[in-house]
Amino acid sequence: MSLFLSEKDIASLLSMGEAIQAIEYALEELGENNAQNKTRERVSLSETTLNTMSASLLSYDIAGTKNYTFTTASNTGPVAYFLLFSGKGELLSIMEANELGRIRTGATTGIATKYLAPKKTKNAALLGTGFQAETQLEAICEVKNLEYINIWSRKNSSLYMFCDKMQPKIKATLKPIENIKETIDKVSIITTSTSSPSPILHGDYIYNGTHINAIGSNRAKERELDKIAIDKASCIIVDSINQAKKESGDLILANNKQKTIWNRTYNLSDLITSKIKGRVHDDEITLFKSNGLAIEDLAVAYLAYNKALKLNIGTAI
Repeated sequence: MSLFLSEKDIASLLSMGEAIQAIEYALEELGENNAQNKTRERVSLSETTLNTMSASLLSYDIAGTKNYTFTTASNTGPVAYFLLFSGKGELLSIMEANELGRIRTGATTGIATKYLAPKKTKNAALLGTGFQAETQLEAICEVKNLEYINIWSRKNSSLYMFCDKMQPKIKATLKPIENIKETIDKVSIITTSTSSPSPILHGDYIYNGTHINAIGSNRAKERELDKIAIDKASCIIVDSINQAKKESGDLILANNKQKTIWNRTYNLSDLITSKIKGRVHDDEITLFKSNGLAIEDLAVAYLAYNKALKLNIGTAI
């Protein structure tokens, strides 16, 4: 018998603090070669792309795969499911996985921010108020005690609605700002979480001592950051270098023979296991380019499954 967990179930089971802990452990295991992760694979139809990601975690004797679609045929958004398996080949759970993905993406940003952002930072900026933005905001506030966060959106109506919705959940003061340059002025953490295919964050506007989280794009021909922003980063961290070379447009489009970016790009798991150093000096600019890994999905899926069993949540199928 398997357990079915809906989007509502997942949202009720996963706190941001717990998700951060679960993913950090899984990435540490990946860094120590105690886990496996397969990069995202895509197959295309006329109007739809099917994405597949899988991973295993040896210490828990579990494996899982996420399958989700992206379509231009309608405005319904992605259809996503995660399948969780035991080491004996049992299908433990089928989960709706949009909320799972949102939480894991935010939590991973939280981990990168904890390791890379200046220690005494008190302010941040969030560019974008769409599908991923809420968990990005929650995760950054989970790992940093911030006083204020500037928020920007391409649509002013979305900007003010987002701030009104999220302010009761966030201790830091949320400041809606209608101009990007003003939004990122004198902040220590900048997170881009948009669907823009072309740069919205320009390196000329970025101060020394800033940490950047680039979340929005996982397509080779799309980017949120311009080349100057990438060139200014002394340390670039990604979920997976292999995956970044396939789908991180921010990095792929900035790379060239004269100034390659790959010799200063490292896996997040290597940062967690102290195989590399992240920020060394306060005035450095650091960058985390997020694409999302199956091992991160697996970590939060297993956390949700175990909590569901204890709390008797979900539907047996």
